[in-house]
Amino acid sequence: MRDPRATPAQEALWWAHQRAARKSVYHITWRLGCASPPDPAALRAAWRAVVDRHDALRMGLAADDGVVRAAVADRLSAPVRTVSVDTSGPAAPLLARIAEEVHDEPMPLDRPPLARLVLVRVDDEHELLLTAHHSVVDGWAIRLVLDDLSTAYQAALSGGQPTFPEAPSFAQYALDQRAAEEKGRWRKAIEHWRTALDGASAVTVAPDRPVRARPGGAGTTLRHEVSPEAARGLAAHAQAAGTTSFAVMLAALQTVLARGGAGGDVTVATPAANRLTAREQKLVGYLTNLVVARAHINDTDTVADVTTAPATPCGRCCPTRPPPTRRSSPNSGPHQGRSGRHPAGGPDPPGPPVLGPEPRPHPPDPAPQPQPRGPSRLHHRLLGHRRRDRHRGRVQRGPLRPGHHPAPPARPRHGPGRGANRPDQLPPPAHQNRRSPHARRTRNCRSPVGQWNRGRRPRPTATPPQDRPLPPAITHAWRQVLGHPPTSPDQDFFAAGGTSLTVLHLAAAVEAATGERPDLIAWLADPTPRRLAGQGRTDTPTTLVVLRDTTGPHLHLVHGAGGSPQDFRDLVDALPGWRVTASQDRTTHTTVTALAATYAADLSGQAPDVIAGWSFGGLVAHEMAHDAALLLIDTPPPTGHPDHPTTADFAAMVTDLKAPDSDDDTLAVRALAAHLAVTGDDVPAWALVDRWHAYRRHARAGAAHVSEKRTRTAATVIAADLTDDDVTRWRAHLPDDTRVVRVAADHWTVLRAPAVARVADAVRSLRETR
Repeated sequence: MRDPRATPAQEALWWAHQRAARKSVYHITWRLGCASPPDPAALRAAWRAVVDRHDALRMGLAADDGVVRAAVADRLSAPVRTVSVDTSGPAAPLLARIAEEVHDEPMPLDRPPLARLVLVRVDDEHELLLTAHHSVVDGWAIRLVLDDLSTAYQAALSGGQPTFPEAPSFAQYALDQRAAEEKGRWRKAIEHWRTALDGASAVTVAPDRPVRARPGGAGTTLRHEVSPEAARGLAAHAQAAGTTSFAVMLAALQTVLARGGAGGDVTVATPAANRLTAREQKLVGYLTNLVVARAHINDTDTVADVTTAPATPCGRCCPTRPPPTRRSSPNSGPHQGRSGRHPAGGPDPPGPPVLGPEPRPHPPDPAPQPQPRGPSRLHHRLLGHRRRDRHRGRVQRGPLRPGHHPAPPARPRHGPGRGANRPDQLPPPAHQNRRSPHARRTRNCRSPVGQWNRGRRPRPTATPPQDRPLPPAITHAWRQVLGHPPTSPDQDFFAAGGTSLTVLHLAAAVEAATGERPDLIAWLADPTPRRLAGQGRTDTPTTLVVLRDTTGPHLHLVHGAGGSPQDFRDLVDALPGWRVTASQDRTTHTTVTALAATYAADLSGQAPDVIAGWSFGGLVAHEMAHDAALLLIDTPPPTGHPDHPTTADFAAMVTDLKAPDSDDDTLAVRALAAHLAVTGDDVPAWALVDRWHAYRRHARAGAAHVSEKRTRTAATVIAADLTDDDVTRWRAHLPDDTRVVRVAADHWTVLRAPAVARVADAVRSLRETR
């Protein structure tokens, strides 16, 4: 029983997750503000008890020969991670942004636990962040988990063990679901749905320009906030029609889709809570399912006509499951009765997931359950803007970021939308041993900040002709990052005010506007709007980047740990007329010698006059240099040193902010991205995390590197933070006439003005020596 087949609802969500462009669309995050600092030891004991209590929290999902199985671990590690940030600004914006970054953190479905707890401190404010994947818990179950967490925490504070009522097993529930399927109990409902939905067509929307959408594309998530006036109008309309505001909004959506090109036959799916029995109301797991609403709309129909139209077959309950206590199933327009609240305090669950023509008697109202109380009088605050979404009667969970497309909500959106289980991309039946033909195919490529998941590869396109205007999305992204549109298609991004951090901003802005992540490595060779709009892509990535292509002397550059060619921008500008190339890590090598061999192979035939490396890059350049002169820019000697790459050193490389304190490096980097965002540098967290992993891999490779090689060509050492002992150790690996240039800068500013002028002079001197 420890490895049952997933429930049909879990299996459908697993397939939808595989094709989601943004996986965190299926996360649920709750923020719990703390009235006093929590006791970390008691909190860890409490979370351990909750995870041990509910098998859904120890569950992972994986496909085995086309069948999705739910593996349940008897016991597993369930840490409570911590992160602390000190800031001179207000705590609230940073707390909210850290919550967004924690929410977006990847959660692979085959690696339980699929629920995590994070304790956050910003100055004197404390919050708990509970994030779970929707495939193992839903909104109802989250409340049950929080109630148990509060009980366990109070017990841990007093040194005792929590006393819980008996909890039903979700693994056993999954077995019962499959047994019912095998016994044919769903056959009548399935046949009903096949008949009711026969001939229904699917329509999706996709952005054709920033914050706009058109029908027929691959799908996206759209958000629109209803004004107070519109909310009052909705309530009045619902009261007049004897239904709920949700039913009115559904009718309005169907009407808009019909007028917008979907035709008169419109089918929309909506999530249902699916908690219909006392057992299910106590169950921690994923029970949410879909109710499908189909409407036939004429050109003259109004929203009121659609709201009050006769019921369609999709709006009636199937006798295989009892209907909810208070009927509120969405359909194409029948009266839905009075609105109510479910025991956990949310909106009424809509009708059950399987519908049919014969309703059963309603069961008695379940006893109301108290709102869960968190430790230290914790109160619940949902992720994102904490506003009441009046037309749906619930709080939105998705974070909203100014200047970006709104993030998809944490609850799965089973209607048209990117990352959703779209009507034209429903998962295949479990018995079909194949992947949906609509599933996204992805591949990985390397960027200056790590590995990106590009999504579906577009057809190759040629560089736009000189007289072709720039795409509006590129102009929009350029203006968003730099504050002004490009003055010409060939304007240099850095000359226009761009920096190494705003390169990452531009990548995020282009992705938001176009849905595609740009290849920054290729773009850095010609950082113009024209190149951004028409950059080519290659199936065989090379580590070689051409920063300036001329017939002058040739300088080749090797990045520092976690660095990229953009780190040398000032040096390139200080050497006009030089041909400049650079190496950029697109590998996963963990040694200096392996990386040097790859870089040298890609550079083969180029014959640079000077090879220069900064910091870790100097070690790689030393291994690459044969006939070329060698410039080592504040590089430690190749004699090995203790391995201690830290997030503090990484933060010093990318920003002036202090690195957050955390027991998890990735969490610390995500918190750093949040801190940068609230100070005005909205760097994508995935970019910083990828760059951190590259930095740590390079730093460890440099620390372990010991070399006996002695370079015979001309060499110069630029010393900023290097000690005299470091220089002495280098002399054993360099010619006797090696020149040492000391500059008045630290390790992080040696490539910036005014010190970069001394570095440029050293490059010229080496060229003249040869």
